[in-house]
Amino acid sequence: MLKAPFHPLSGLIDPMDSSTPKAATLFPLCDLFVSIQGEGRWSGRPMIFLRFWGCPLACSWCDEPRHKDPQTRQDLSLDELLIALDQIAPSLPSVLLTGGEPLGVDHLPVLIDALKKRGKWLAMESSGIGGEIPEGLDWLTISPKKALPAEIMEASDELKFIVGPNPSASQQQEIDRWAARHPNVWLQPRADGDQPNAAATATALQWVLASEGRLQLSVQQHKYLNIP
Repeated sequence: MLKAPFHPLSGLIDPMDSSTPKAATLFPLCDLFVSIQGEGRWSGRPMIFLRFWGCPLACSWCDEPRHKDPQTRQDLSLDELLIALDQIAPSLPSVLLTGGEPLGVDHLPVLIDALKKRGKWLAMESSGIGGEIPEGLDWLTISPKKALPAEIMEASDELKFIVGPNPSASQQQEIDRWAARHPNVWLQPRADGDQPNAAATATALQWVLASEGRLQLSVQQHKYLNIP
């Protein structure tokens, strides 16, 4: 079994390699690895996780702090990134664009176009903040951390709300409102770093059970399995 953390990015591309033209389009990454999707609709599906560095938000409870650490950032050209994907899982079709925040990445449509031409099935998870939603995605998860325009919420294939042990009245109203109008709404208990939060999980579970099927529970399987 893989033990977290598992971050092979640094072993795939030499950061001291000067062959990449300085004018090339670069993508800021902090992780590139293979695991199962642990959240939402595609839980259990093997995927390549392409985790971008950086996010315009600063959530105090963020459970992916690597995207804020300057030591984890590595800027890859499109060719370098495609080579790295071929090295770790050349035949795996599913790719998740995550972060950090993918919408904050310059030239994201260029990468999406290149991956689609390679026959990849592309999912993206986003807070909905940072830029326009690109075309070409096969699945879009919006996990709102602040109020978003209705058109962004409605563009999602699934909505995933992160809830703590004591959700505010305003968050409860927002979630219940979208549960009544969106067909695929998930509650995900807030974690304590790499560890599940038992109180948040109990709150989310009771809320889902009381929703009469309008909400679903996402429990971050990878944290329970201790894999990335």
